[in-house]
Amino acid sequence: MKKNKEVYVVSGTTEPTKAPLVCSVRLLLACLAFLGFFLCYAQRNGLAVGIVCMVNPAADTFNLTRSSDSPVVHRNIPASCHKHTIQRTRSESQVLLWPKQTRGVILGSFYWGYALTQVASSVAVNIFGPKRFLALLIFISSFATILLPVFSKLHPSFVILLRVVAGAAQGGLWPTIFRFWASWAPASERTTLLSLQSSGPSMGTIVSLIIGGIFCTFSLSDALPFIFRYGWSFFFYLLGSLGVVWSVIWLIMASDTPATNRNISENEKEYIRSCKAAEKIQDGKTTPWGAMLRSQGFWCILIAMVFCDFGLYAIWAVVPEYMNEVLLFSIEENGFLSALPHVASFIVVILTGGLADFIIKKKYLSRVNTRKLFHGIGTLSPAICLLLISFLDCERRYLAVTLLIIGVALNGLMMSGGYVVNVSDFSGVHSGVVFGICNTVSSIGGFCAPYITSIITKNKTATEWKLAFMLYAASFLISAIGFSLLARGETEAWARDDVHDEKINYDVDANKELMEMNTAGVVPQDVVV
Repeated sequence: MKKNKEVYVVSGTTEPTKAPLVCSVRLLLACLAFLGFFLCYAQRNGLAVGIVCMVNPAADTFNLTRSSDSPVVHRNIPASCHKHTIQRTRSESQVLLWPKQTRGVILGSFYWGYALTQVASSVAVNIFGPKRFLALLIFISSFATILLPVFSKLHPSFVILLRVVAGAAQGGLWPTIFRFWASWAPASERTTLLSLQSSGPSMGTIVSLIIGGIFCTFSLSDALPFIFRYGWSFFFYLLGSLGVVWSVIWLIMASDTPATNRNISENEKEYIRSCKAAEKIQDGKTTPWGAMLRSQGFWCILIAMVFCDFGLYAIWAVVPEYMNEVLLFSIEENGFLSALPHVASFIVVILTGGLADFIIKKKYLSRVNTRKLFHGIGTLSPAICLLLISFLDCERRYLAVTLLIIGVALNGLMMSGGYVVNVSDFSGVHSGVVFGICNTVSSIGGFCAPYITSIITKNKTATEWKLAFMLYAASFLISAIGFSLLARGETEAWARDDVHDEKINYDVDANKELMEMNTAGVVPQDVVV
């Protein structure tokens, strides 16, 4: 005799009462998460442009021999570009004597701490709860950012230590926010909510690069103490102070689950509860380590993230130096032009945030093929553009900027529908742990990319930068290939309570996800096969 399959109906209906996303608490929390990630990535990447106006250009000559009296000839700058080198005098704010390799270490040191806390944070968030833990992480990162100008004059090692602390704090951001949305985001809205929050990094980078360039342009009286004398100091004070304020607001407005939120309506609370019940989410108290580490989805995310993030970290950290050394843009132009690629990426993430959900809902593509499409475009585009940029120099510098804008913009599809969202597709409440482990490994690229670049481009020539950009392009290509071969779109067996072939009537996504179903209000009905 064949065993009948079961169809589950929640509360005796085929569809739960819909709580509109507009004006909802979950949308408000997504906006707050956007601001939190905005500030953290501004703190993370603002130093990339800040360091250009903090460091005396003469610092690079201290360890060089006197074999050449003309740095212009040594760097093989085309004659037509010599006009861009005229009157490139030291700014009053460029006072720190950090040579190029020291700058590479400083830019990469953030990721030393970032790599240390990924897995630990994914475990700690289940103990402390995502609300309090996220507020604590952003507070620590913000406080370290405030202290950076204070200790920058003493010795580079103090700046490195502060960056390690900030990185350690931000290492827990993604595991914590994935754990948070596991309780708050219905499957049918997952891409929309996560893409809103995931656009925060791009916007934070945009604003930090633009505002950082503006703060670089002024200095105050020499009579003031060093920590208040230069514009770049106030840039870090501003970012850190806003992060402290955000932590307080998050503690007031957020909650670990909809059930404990004081501002949510009963209708929205019941809607999220019923959706989460039908998604068959595990309780998350225990982690199936063995099954998780052996799963195809885990290795897919690991490969895709490691190689994609290497290219991204390189772009975030070294593009301002590339603009300065090869394209020969001034400090004033540098911040604005370095921000343009991230502006384009932000726009793409916002505009395509709901597109993946729409494609899946209309059944134009399956969930897994939708993820492959978005991730493929998001990684192959920057690979192609970076490869083309490697053949350009200052004579075609605006073409190089245009290609950089296109590549980074289309990379936004990876954020709105690629591996970033795919983590939750197959791992449920364990998405924080999966992301934490994979992000730990991928963060190696965070401190390797700037340092490797500083070694490759030690003479600041276009030929050296060509090799660096080819390396970044190859990294994106490997990510695209790995994800296309290994991606999974359904919740894997180790991440759900059972592996029956139930079909949830009202939720197309839950038909494949099959996460935990609460017994309250769920009535099994026998259906003859």
